[in-house]
Amino acid sequence: MSTGADPGAGAAPSLGGYRLLRLLGRGGVGEVYEALHADGQRVALKTFRLPSDELGLAAEAFEREAELGRRLVHPGIVRMLGGGSDGEHVFLAMEYVDGHDLRRHTVRSALLPLPRVLEIASQVAGALAAAHALGVVHRDITPGNVLIEDGSGAVKVTDFGLARLGDAFHSRTGIVAGTPAYMAPEQLAEGAIGPGTDLYALGVLVFELLTGRLPFEASSLGQLLQLVGRQTAPRVDTLRPDIPAAVAALVAELLEPRLDRRPASAGAVAGRFARCAAASGAERLSG
Repeated sequence: MSTGADPGAGAAPSLGGYRLLRLLGRGGVGEVYEALHADGQRVALKTFRLPSDELGLAAEAFEREAELGRRLVHPGIVRMLGGGSDGEHVFLAMEYVDGHDLRRHTVRSALLPLPRVLEIASQVAGALAAAHALGVVHRDITPGNVLIEDGSGAVKVTDFGLARLGDAFHSRTGIVAGTPAYMAPEQLAEGAIGPGTDLYALGVLVFELLTGRLPFEASSLGQLLQLVGRQTAPRVDTLRPDIPAAVAALVAELLEPRLDRRPASAGAVAGRFARCAAASGAERLSG
């Protein structure tokens, strides 16, 4: 990582023309910073450090992914702004969202009200529909990749394309494509990936937001593979009897192990969740 133009004491580090302001998060393969471009634009900068012999290939792939990301223009998708390399790092610059992700709402003490969960599910499905229409599959829909903007409450899906980059590099760099607990059976089995794969992950996400637990909980990847491959996920209303039957049925459809039994499109799922949210909100007001 290089330093800024002023080499004096206290100069903030920079990367690819972005001045790094503060660390937002750190994962197994990289870091995320709040950063400032030379033109004054504030961004979220995702950085990955790779071996020198991988940098050329990685930089090309990140630039391609950034270009693809720029085509994904939707209010529910975090905008991709650019990508490239600087020294031993490759990076992706994304729209900065001043808010938090959904991980805090996956514990039972901090679950969101049912209508809000259904609104979020509808908006995530709508963002997926826009991406799928362009032939883009997210592959890693998790609570950490769904952001809630402070103030407005807007829902934004982030990290489109990063899981696909993992497909390109996982055998050489250790980047893993996806998060196992949210993967559909076909993804865990390294089979064909498509829109239905994202819908399964959405089902896991909604299940977790409603119950504070995952549909399948395993101590190892091998055990998870066996559970997902051999068992049907529990219905959400067996854990929360207050969940309307229509909501439980939709979540069960999303968690169908067979791809051909899941809903046909993210757009249809968005509409169904929106109708459930409206019905749930009206019932709460009249109760």
